[in-house]
Amino acid sequence: MSKVRLRLSGALMFAANLVGYLTGFLFTVFITRRLSEEEFGVWALIGSFITYSLMPFNLVSSWISRDAARGKKILSSAAALFLLLTPISIAIYFSIAVGSAAAINYDPWTMILGIMILIPYILLTLGTAIQSGYAPQNLGVASIIFEISKVILAFYLVVTLRLGLIGAFISLSIAYLIQAAILLGRATPLFQRRVSKELIVKWAKGAPVNTIQMINDVLCATDIVLMSVITGQAIVAGYWRAAVAASALVTSSHVLMSGLGPRLISGGTQRDLDKAFDLTMMLMIPMFFGFVILSKDILWILRPAYSDAWIASCLLALAGVVGTFGGFGAVAVSGTDKFDQKDSLSMKEYLSSRIFVLNRLNLIITILYVISVMIYLLVFRMLSLMEIVLGIAGINLLFAVIRSAVNLKLMRRFTVLKLDLRNLPHYLLASTIMAVVVCSVRTCIGPLSARALEAALPILFLVAIGALTYGAIMYLINRDFRLFIKEVYSFISSFL
Repeated sequence: MSKVRLRLSGALMFAANLVGYLTGFLFTVFITRRLSEEEFGVWALIGSFITYSLMPFNLVSSWISRDAARGKKILSSAAALFLLLTPISIAIYFSIAVGSAAAINYDPWTMILGIMILIPYILLTLGTAIQSGYAPQNLGVASIIFEISKVILAFYLVVTLRLGLIGAFISLSIAYLIQAAILLGRATPLFQRRVSKELIVKWAKGAPVNTIQMINDVLCATDIVLMSVITGQAIVAGYWRAAVAASALVTSSHVLMSGLGPRLISGGTQRDLDKAFDLTMMLMIPMFFGFVILSKDILWILRPAYSDAWIASCLLALAGVVGTFGGFGAVAVSGTDKFDQKDSLSMKEYLSSRIFVLNRLNLIITILYVISVMIYLLVFRMLSLMEIVLGIAGINLLFAVIRSAVNLKLMRRFTVLKLDLRNLPHYLLASTIMAVVVCSVRTCIGPLSARALEAALPILFLVAIGALTYGAIMYLINRDFRLFIKEVYSFISSFL
């Protein structure tokens, strides 16, 4: 059976998210300070190419996760299917990388070398598909180890040896391989010698349904490619990537609900949704308020020139907050859909599922988003880099609102679950007070140094002040927060 522990999954994923943001930010600083703005844009483009190359695996990953959540012995069957799909993935990467290199007039061999990141990422995708259903708490532990490994490797290869973009490729590929090894090693209880043809056929039958979700994921990564291709320069992708990287801690808050989907699949209730939603809001809201205050400084640390993108970064962070609300609706709809409990399913059952309806509507919204971005770029491509990035960030926010509204409406239509907003006023009050305190202290610090390390120290000090302020206020006014602190303390004490 699934080993989902709801609060532990959320807490570990938040810890991993926090460590990931800090180490990932440090990694990005290494990259942005050692690469030119054009090279950083190429780095961002290669990330999108890898997203495209994972399309074959995305067709089946969610079905693997759902069967893992039910405790089925799926490891060998999933590995066999991934092995069959790998040549297709590699072919996709080569074709896209070479074509894009010609469009932006960049060395195609550098683009092709990104393949060294794709191979370990395929193994990571397999491990993630299994663990996201079987034991989501393992994702948090593996992510922390990945982030630490990535920074150590990048410091040696990119900063010390000055290998530039190639050093970044090697660092990321080794770190992904370590993460994948941990996740697959923890999945051995789901191993059996026999490869189940029935399971592979079942997952393959579900692939057409997931085609919609796959296309949706690919299109979501297309905005950055359109920016570079239509404007004819990679540098705009670098500014966009910087804004995305700075807002990552807020926009990735959805990981706090990592255990909710598997719990609902295995029979969860409204109480489980309440726990996940409350934990997510408790941590996401203060992160957003704090980011709005410090966004310009965070971008300054990456590279002083990127600080001009702070408004765009704030819009992206807000889009992440809005998207997280809608994410609960999507998880509620998919997690309570029981149509695939049996191993033998007809295509009609797939097409009549709630998951198919959810994916279809989200694809329509994403297509409209990409069309809007394309029209904006074609009409206003002569604007400055900052104006282009800001305009696309605004479009991103608009469609995040639309997507969330649709997902929440589907939750009301298909389920009896609902979001409990009882504690939201407490979180908003404490976050507002925290923001005022941090802003007041920030005005006393003055301009930051152009050196990354010297600029980072006062910002870390401000983050600590904000966290202490928010925690103290919440402890005084919110009973659930006090209970949460006691639970965390008990959990930590059990390991000491």
